[in-house]
Amino acid sequence: MNLSSNPTQITARITSQVEFRAGDGPLLEIPEGECQVIIDADSAVLTWIEEDQPMTAAIPKIEFDRFIESGAIVLGES
Repeated sequence: MNLSSNPTQITARITSQVEFRAGDGPLLEIPEGECQVIIDADSAVLTWIEEDQPMTAAIPKIEFDRFIESGAIVLGES
């Protein structure tokens, strides 16, 4: 674990199905639209507003990278 790494926060957009698992529960979907992403060495934390409530999901970096590669998450403002 690299404790000296600095997480990077960027704006992103969900453009198609992005799912995450909250603990041992079922897969939940992040709705399409703008979100904020904090990227660290081993994970990405996404935050967004859903029904006027702030929501957060942490996903492993490898899954986050797959969402980027597939175009489901687009980094930067659109």
